Parts: sequence; structure tokens; C-alpha cells
Amino acid sequence: MTGRKIFKLFLLMVLGTVSSLSLILGMAGAAEKDYPNKVITLINPYAPGGGLDISFQAIVDILPEYLGQKMIVSHKPGAGGAIGTASAAKAKPDGYTLYMGGVSPVVLIPATRKVSYSYDDFVPMGTFDKLFFVVCVRPESPWKTLRDLINDAKQNPGKLKFSSYGVMSATHVCMEILNHEAGIKTVNIPYTNDSLALTAAIGGHVQISCNTIQAALPHLLSGTLRALAISDTGRYKHLPDVPTFKELGFNIETFSWHGLMAPKGTPKAIVDKIWSAQKKAFEDNKVQPRLEKIGLIPFLYPPEDMDKIIRADIVLYNQVVKDLGLEVK
Repeated sequence: MTGRKIFKLFLLMVLGTVSSLSLILGMAGAAEKDYPNKVITLINPYAPGGGLDISFQAIVDILPEYLGQKMIVSHKPGAGGAIGTASAAKAKPDGYTLYMGGVSPVVLIPATRKVSYSYDDFVPMGTFDKLFFVVCVRPESPWKTLRDLINDAKQNPGKLKFSSYGVMSATHVCMEILNHEAGIKTVNIPYTNDSLALTAAIGGHVQISCNTIQAALPHLLSGTLRALAISDTGRYKHLPDVPTFKELGFNIETFSWHGLMAPKGTPKAIVDKIWSAQKKAFEDNKVQPRLEKIGLIPFLYPPEDMDKIIRADIVLYNQVVKDLGLEVK
């Protein structure tokens, strides 16, 4: 074969490769432009019926109006949320499997034990609410105030049990900070979601529950549980008589955020489309009333700001875990 023929053959191969690549890129671009054209699945890393279901219900119900496709929830509970989070991290990055993100599985679990994922396996798509935590007891409990509980715990170290929605969940860590600040020892009894953790307290299986406000609020308003303190920066309008930890002399101001996330590699065009739909739903005042009705605080931040919030949380909670010796061996 002459040099000229070899060159022509090489040129044809290059042109064929470029043409194929252009076709593939064109198809990918068309797919992103056409997104979404089928049902979107949201992975919930907790069991059904918990606070994450409650929090995301407005998103599940309202966002399809702006996207033109239905959203469904797939529950993958276990290991405090780590199993579902790992599953979401490994999902195909095509925008059809998204993740219901919160601080516990995304930030706290990787800070305390070895897991198969990290925050860098995800891309943020925007936050929409935040929530704080509440320490509550049964109405017939002898503890009328948080100080009553602390005094009893000091006299009975290690005997009082509290429920949380998982080992190294945000509620678990909140109580561990209180243990440290107050010089007491209460024992964590973890459940697979906050609803089950509350049921344990109502049923008397534990003496205390540290829980999310949106899961606890119906029980606090109905009188089946009594709140002793909240972790917010100020008093909560639905529970005006309940003091903050800060008011009681404890350096505890913790909250969690909720937001959509996607596996790393999800195209920016898809991230932008989800964010635009969420932002428009807020501008139309469709989401806020739903959130406020269940005790949540609207907290709308775009993907780039969500990234900053999460990375700041990682620094904060890694330090807290180190200071309190909360690593899970």
C-alpha cells in the first residue's frame, strides 16, 4: 500500500471517529434538552413515614407541575441512611434517579465511619427547607424542664435512654453535644426514621426523644409529647413557651437542611432545569405554605450555595466528632 493510500485510509478513520463522536454528543445534548421524558425517582435513605417523606412531599407533589413528569419515592433504609445514600451515589447520572439529601447521611455518617461514598460523589441541585431539633418527653414525665432532666441524669448516669433516627444522625449528635455540655450521660437508642423514634418515646420504650421539629410538632401540639428545649437560634412561633438551648446556657445551635442531589456526572443542563423548576415553584408561592404548615422553615438556596453550606457543615461536624470522640469503631 502506497503512502498516499495509507494517508487517505487514516484520514477516513479520523473523520469517521469525529463523525461518531459528534453524533454521540448530539444525542446526549438532545437527551438533556428533552429532559425529563420519563418518571423521576427520588431515593429516600430512610424507612417510609419519617420526616424526610414529610419534608419532601411538597417537592414530590409540586415540582412535576413545572417539569411535566411525575416523581416517585424509592425507600432504601439501613445503616442510619448510609445504604440508600450509597445506592444514590452509584446511580446512573442521567437525572432520572435523584437523592433526597440531608445533613445526617451526607455529612455526619462519613465523618464518623468508613462508608463507600462521600459528598464528592454527588452534585447539589438546591436546598428548599431547614429544620431544627427538639428534646421531648412524655406528658406524664416528672421532668418539667430541661434542668430537671439534667439533674436526674446526673444522679443516674447511663440509665436514661433517648431515641434518635439513627447512629450519628443529626439528632443523635445533638444529644451527644448536650451530654458533653451538661456533663451527663444518656444512651442513644437508634431507629430507622424519626417517626419510629417518636413512637418509641410515646410508648415509653425510651424516656427521651431528640427529634426533628416537623416530625415531633403534631405530637407536641396534641399533647402526646412535651418539649423541653429546641436547637434553633430563637424561639419557635408554634412553641413560644419552649426555650432554646442557648437560653438555658448551652452552646447548641444546630439545624439540618433538605435539598435535592444527583450522582456525580449529572449534566449541568439537567441540574439547572431542576433548580429552575424549584425556584419557579417558590416564586409562585406553591412550596412555602406547605413547608410552614408542617413546621419547616423555607430555605431556598441554589446549587452553588448549597455546595458551600454542605462543605461548611463537613468542616464543622468533623471537628465536633473529633472533639466529642464520636467516631464509630
